[in-house]
Amino acid sequence: MKKIRIDDLSFKVFISRNEISKKIIKLRKEVIARHQNCFPICLIVLNGAKSFAREFLQSLEPSPEIHFINVKSYVGTSSTGKVLVKSLPNRKLKNKKVLLIEDIVDTGNTLSFLKTELIKNGAKQVECVTLLFKPMKYNYDSLPEYIGFNIGPEFVVGFGMDLNQKGRDLEDIYKNVNC
Repeated sequence: MKKIRIDDLSFKVFISRNEISKKIIKLRKEVIARHQNCFPICLIVLNGAKSFAREFLQSLEPSPEIHFINVKSYVGTSSTGKVLVKSLPNRKLKNKKVLLIEDIVDTGNTLSFLKTELIKNGAKQVECVTLLFKPMKYNYDSLPEYIGFNIGPEFVVGFGMDLNQKGRDLEDIYKNVNC
């Protein structure tokens, strides 16, 4: 099995690119089925969700309205417990359905913060599609509406996810083997 090193940590392939693509197709079908007549505005949570969002939004007709939000809550392999947001596109979301596109939801702090802020600022409904979900670390009652893979507490990189801005460009998802 292929192993890589990033900084002083070792990683091995956890979810292959092929498995990722199959799961994204399934998630896209679920969201389309639920929002047949009125696809929500898509809010891509940067930087990690770019790869997931690009493939998830591919081939949607008509093309949905897309906005980006830059959020940070990690330093290295640890959550800071604080959510730092550069800006929210609030005016464009007033009275609209919003679909947050996330790479990974673990503690739920970022998701809870974003849902609360968006509703407080006028969004009619906020749902979340996430490629990865860590149920063992999640701290809230309300789960993401669309979940690709449930995973354990391991730290992962690849397919947009990083360790100190490294590893985002990997096609597969790798998990830390140092734990």
